[in-house]
Amino acid sequence: MIVDAGSVSLAISLVVTLYVIAASFLGAILRIPSLIVSGRYGFYTVPFLLVVSSGALVYAFVTHDFSVQYVAENSNLAMPTAYTWVAMYAGNSGSMLFIALIFTVMAVVAVKGVASRLPETVPYVTGLVAGVLGFFLGVLVFLANPMSRLSFVPADGEGINPLLVHFGMFIHPPIQMAGLVSVAIPFSIAMGALLSGRGGRDEWVDVGRIWGMFSWLVLTGGLMLGSWWAYTILGWGGYWAWDPVENSALMPWLVMTAFVHSIMVQKRRGMFRMWNIVLVSVAFTMAQMGMFINRGGPVPSVHSFAQSAMGWIFLAFMVSTLLGSLVAFAWRMDSLKSRERLESMLSRESFFILQNLLFLIVAFVTLWGTVYPVIADALLDESITVGEPYFNRVNGPVLFVIVLIMGVGPLVPWRRGTPKNIFRMLRYPVAVAVSIATVLVVSGMRQPVAILALATCSIVITGILAEWVRGSISRHKKGENYIMAWGRLVASNRPRYGGYVVHLAIIMLTVGAIGSSFFNVQRDFALSPGQSASLRDYSFRYIGFERKPFSDREEVTAHLELSHLDRTVGPMYPTRSFYPDFRIGATKAAIRSTIIEDFYVVPSEFGDDGGAVFRVYINPMVWWMWAAGPVLFVGTLLAISPRRRRVQPPNRPPIQSRSTSSLGVTKSL
Repeated sequence: MIVDAGSVSLAISLVVTLYVIAASFLGAILRIPSLIVSGRYGFYTVPFLLVVSSGALVYAFVTHDFSVQYVAENSNLAMPTAYTWVAMYAGNSGSMLFIALIFTVMAVVAVKGVASRLPETVPYVTGLVAGVLGFFLGVLVFLANPMSRLSFVPADGEGINPLLVHFGMFIHPPIQMAGLVSVAIPFSIAMGALLSGRGGRDEWVDVGRIWGMFSWLVLTGGLMLGSWWAYTILGWGGYWAWDPVENSALMPWLVMTAFVHSIMVQKRRGMFRMWNIVLVSVAFTMAQMGMFINRGGPVPSVHSFAQSAMGWIFLAFMVSTLLGSLVAFAWRMDSLKSRERLESMLSRESFFILQNLLFLIVAFVTLWGTVYPVIADALLDESITVGEPYFNRVNGPVLFVIVLIMGVGPLVPWRRGTPKNIFRMLRYPVAVAVSIATVLVVSGMRQPVAILALATCSIVITGILAEWVRGSISRHKKGENYIMAWGRLVASNRPRYGGYVVHLAIIMLTVGAIGSSFFNVQRDFALSPGQSASLRDYSFRYIGFERKPFSDREEVTAHLELSHLDRTVGPMYPTRSFYPDFRIGATKAAIRSTIIEDFYVVPSEFGDDGGAVFRVYINPMVWWMWAAGPVLFVGTLLAISPRRRRVQPPNRPPIQSRSTSSLGVTKSL
């Protein structure tokens, strides 16, 4: 009964969404305010309808209602109870229902904000976000209904991929899916302003910037959580493999990074109007490409849903929205012309342009490497695999230049700079970089690329710290203590200094990637119980293993005693499981993590005589990658947080008229 209510609620939500699309666009075109308001308030009801549908599906999972086909395909009685709550997005149709739910919640918040600030634009924004939602709901109702019933009720379900039975299942998939679909909101805001003929007035920039940064933050969280999940559960000692599904989130992230930088120039100088419309359109296209790959398109990936027909439907939607945005851009191009022009190549604006172009280069290089195997197979009848070496060799130098610009660009003045003042701003960061490179060489480091990369990171850090020190000293001279001076300095320009905090987080992540990529060590050890082995400053003794049978798997856990510099650290328990129904093994690494390095061990084989084979990694600086997440989150919130404006008290008491005083109204505001 509850599942049937969820199915009916899903169908009603599609009908309401179609009405919202028609009412919003017709109301705007025919100038009927009541129709516009009707559509908007109708849209506000859709989240409640989708909550009913989603709740019904979760209920079916929790109660093991295997009469529901989707439940039977994505759960079983052996599944841990906690994971039945999140199994709803373990498959195709359930994940789309989750996407529809989370998107409509975000879209309603966005529409309410646009309605209060951009009344002329809101019907177009409402119609566009409703159009995106309508696509998902149409696919759910007609092609992939998660409430569909089986003609018979199986005794047990098929279960889910064992690799999904991990704490990361609670956070990574929902955040990554939310990040991909959230790009539709800044896209709809920009396109809404364009369609309403107000794209050249920059009224939408503040709202678009906030939602652009929100989308960027969610995408970043999804990428970082996916890396952490891979690092802890897959047992290969790494966190990024350039898999197509990983790339599917990276590509829109790169374009959105360019967008959130570029829109600041539009906000400050009224420039880059056309460029920002192009960027947000490309970002939305890349996000849809990611959904296409996730839905089982022809791009091979171990992560994607195995339903190729669904992938092509997403591809068709991507092409139609891209063509529509190009038509709208061409139609309203004249309204996007800016009065401001780029005055000098030695200006912050020019560095923004260069950085944006480099982000796009990385995005399109990644796209080409992702889809080229499909193109080669279709046109050349060749089976080609594009792996990590291609992406690292092509994207690596471009990413290095981006980091360099991240350090230099904020120090260059707006409008026009001179070689003299730029040299003056860069002398200390460059001096620090040279000093660090020298220290690294003297200390024995012989990897030129790593030395150059770490020195470049120091330019970013030194530039930011120098800005903070100069500003704090200036405020201190006015009577503020240093702590208060720094706090008020940051609060005085939150977008700028919040961006600096984000840049520091990116450098933390970069340092972690450099350390773990250039200085990691890997070695295999075959040990019998009681034997010991050593690697660098670590030694470990193999005590033995314990084998535990479960209804859906057999789990073998090894017991190791770890020492570091002859000091006992404690026990470690790496685990290997085998799922006979899926014919798949899953490995859980044992990790001892410090701010310097990770000791990472996974079992690869257990013998009947008690012996075992272990693969051991020492991964330097990985801790800094995970620590970058909270710093990045705080910096982004600071950058988008509203700035409180002081209300100056009036110089004299307001004069009240007889009519206003009789109504009890004053004009003190």
